Amino acid sequence: MSENVEKIRHSLAHIMASAVTELWPKTKLGMGPAIENGFYYDFLLPAEALREGGQDAFLQKVENRMKELIAQNLKFEKKNITKRIAKKLFAVQPYKLELIKELPGENVSIYNTGEFVDLCKGPHIKNTKEILPNTYKLTKIAGAYWKGGERNKMLTRIYAIAFETEKELMDHIKM
Repeated sequence: MSENVEKIRHSLAHIMASAVTELWPKTKLGMGPAIENGFYYDFLLPAEALREGGQDAFLQKVENRMKELIAQNLKFEKKNITKRIAKKLFAVQPYKLELIKELPGENVSIYNTGEFVDLCKGPHIKNTKEILPNTYKLTKIAGAYWKGGERNKMLTRIYAIAFETEKELMDHIKM
């Protein structure tokens, strides 16, 4: 995976989290890394999120909002802040608070993308205009234990595939 496509995938994970939290403001954020062929993000969703027409309708609604956000040419802005400030910033996000406690040192980094803020070390693309239209697709929803631990809360993981070009995406889908 090239460094650029990895940055795009990781940035798309943030855009997806932004879309989900806009659509369902009571959502609790887990984490969302780039993975082979795409990305995912883990959420504790409010019950009504998945009741509105099933998985396909849910994924389409999120993907549509992502496209709207990307079209805004949003910047990814990194800031280093103290853990004390981070705890205030993520006061209603229990999984982020847990991650903040576990991180070494006194400072953490966050990324602002439009109105969305996430705890993250990066790296990211500079701006959403680096994401070409029709180069990603949300593919499925699955259950995932927080941090992979079966004694932890079951979260909802949204998977997506993403490539640098529409042709690469279409080739992957055909495969």
